[in-house]
Amino acid sequence: MTDMQSNIFVFVVLPLAFLVFCTYVFVYTRRISARIHKMEGPGGRLDSLEAGIAAAMEQRSVKSARTR
Repeated sequence: MTDMQSNIFVFVVLPLAFLVFCTYVFVYTRRISARIHKMEGPGGRLDSLEAGIAAAMEQRSVKSARTR
């Protein structure tokens, strides 16, 4: 690897790969957070696992009813 190629790799490719990875992690965690907030419901808290599952199933059934 020449000096120019190594400089391009270190100063362009590696920072770009890091930026892409951080963006993916940020977007993924926001999607998960949004799903959790949807499952929490109007009370703003998830009392039990069953309540969260019921809320998620209710949302899914409402979405499928709208598309039909």
